[in-house]
Amino acid sequence: MAEDLPTEFDVIVIGTGLREAIIAAALTRIGKKVLHIDKNDYYGGHWAAFTFDKLLAWIEKAKILKSDAKLPLYSQDDANRGRLLLANDVKTTLNVEMECYCDETSEILKGNDSVESREVANEMDIKIIENQHNADTEENSESQQLQDLSSCQLDQVNSDRVVEENSKLQDSNAPDKDNLKQINSNKKRKEYSYQDLKDSWRRFSIDLLPKLLLCRGSLVDLLIKSKVARYVEFKCVTKILTYKRNELVQVPCSRSEVFSSTLLSMLEKRILMKFLNFCLEYEKHEDRYKDYEQRPFPEYLKSCRLSEDLQHFVIHCIAMVTRDATTIEGLTAAQRFLRSLGRFGETPFLWPLYGVAELPQAFCRLCAVFGGIYCLRMNVPELIVNESSNRCTGIVTDDGQRISCSNLIIDSSYLPSALLSDKPNKENSISRAIFITDKSIHPTETDEVVLLSIPSTDNSYLIRALEISAGSMASPEGLYVVHLTCSMKSNAKEDLENLANLLFAFKGTTGQQDIRKPTVLWCCYFNQVCYDVQEELPSNILTVNPIDNEMDFESLVAKAEKLYRHICPDEDFIPSPPDPEDIIIDDAVPKNNANE
Repeated sequence: MAEDLPTEFDVIVIGTGLREAIIAAALTRIGKKVLHIDKNDYYGGHWAAFTFDKLLAWIEKAKILKSDAKLPLYSQDDANRGRLLLANDVKTTLNVEMECYCDETSEILKGNDSVESREVANEMDIKIIENQHNADTEENSESQQLQDLSSCQLDQVNSDRVVEENSKLQDSNAPDKDNLKQINSNKKRKEYSYQDLKDSWRRFSIDLLPKLLLCRGSLVDLLIKSKVARYVEFKCVTKILTYKRNELVQVPCSRSEVFSSTLLSMLEKRILMKFLNFCLEYEKHEDRYKDYEQRPFPEYLKSCRLSEDLQHFVIHCIAMVTRDATTIEGLTAAQRFLRSLGRFGETPFLWPLYGVAELPQAFCRLCAVFGGIYCLRMNVPELIVNESSNRCTGIVTDDGQRISCSNLIIDSSYLPSALLSDKPNKENSISRAIFITDKSIHPTETDEVVLLSIPSTDNSYLIRALEISAGSMASPEGLYVVHLTCSMKSNAKEDLENLANLLFAFKGTTGQQDIRKPTVLWCCYFNQVCYDVQEELPSNILTVNPIDNEMDFESLVAKAEKLYRHICPDEDFIPSPPDPEDIIIDDAVPKNNANE
């Protein structure tokens, strides 16, 4: 394949993560000649999603990967040209711990090395979905935005769950309640074996780096503007939960939810609504927060007469910041949340069907449509550097072919460890856990996407739980995938285990099992880390951090545009492509018109 490639490109992009994919699409859209490379045989890199068997293969590979001894950075080519050696010795997945709680546990680790990695992107036609929970009062106010997205075929995914008719109540003396959550918790639960998971391997789509899109966020605007939205389906997050008063409770977001909530008194409801309305336009009332601008957000909330319960909802579930955030940071985050309410549903977040991995694939598709060339399974052992000009002039492929370029964009995990910090940058690194469970953490009649936001036991960091069900094409019917994510503090299990024990029951553990909790069938803890680039690189090599700890995509899109501006400062960032009917091909012009 490599010998058939052109030998000159404007830009070479190494790594197919979301940020690299966005930049590659933007460059080809304005006519740049782009080569996009990945050493893996799947798109997405750290943003990939796997079926269950391929996730096991990825875990085994992460376990056995060892960092080599640091190699020399450069080798000399000739008098004026050196080669930067890409050793591929950076380990970005640490502290992997996996446990299976099904029967026949020993089988789960057999033959993992022979499992092929994920097949390249789905070829399905993609549509953004309009959630059918849109409030009636807000249906008309967003008609223009919905028209924009209807061109990308927004349809509601009906994902009603199939309820087992032959299930029985475990406790015949249990009180007869209408609460579906209580009924489901008392049903006789199916016992799952490893064979059940094995039979359904291909029905899982498990993300390595799950994130949510703000309905009025920059990525949604970019998807609409670039028409990449036609390649992806979305579902609105249907519920935001937190843990309060020893139970999971739903966070009131909209006006109707606030006034129908039984968690708040009437006085608290009025105070909360007044504060949320202020957050929407806080810039116009600088006198009300100026004295607290750089002080902790909780101090300002207390000055606004918000109770402890209201402070919990605002800090951890609406602003979604830690208690040490400044007032201006908290107000900005709360405003971003509130402005996204009601656009496509009753919460401000969207989740891509089949997972976040669909997003880099969609932008890669746009890049390919406008002439970008893709090479998976391609290693780049060396970069060619002109020492006199301090510029990278090209790459050397693993079969020795030289390919020249004017600029190079590279995922920093491809750089040799000698260029990077010895320890991970914890601010950008994350602790992750993936659980496969037998029921929802908050059961309802329909499949939903559920977000749980809760502070750690010492309130020093925020943990997000995202539950994905069969209606989101992430798991087989009757099973759920739950992602836990937080900033890296120590290792993943220490950071997340307390919340896992609060949410789930683990088969075979000591003590009485709470039948109301979902039972964990399989789980895995791991850290995804990135390192700071310590050494100065040639001026036309731009590095991309593969991971960040943000829940949404706002900073990612901003950084992608910044890198794009470095190469093309005066060009539009992913201009809208023309509609097919607007494209005029010169050869197709009728002769009589040409003579005129």
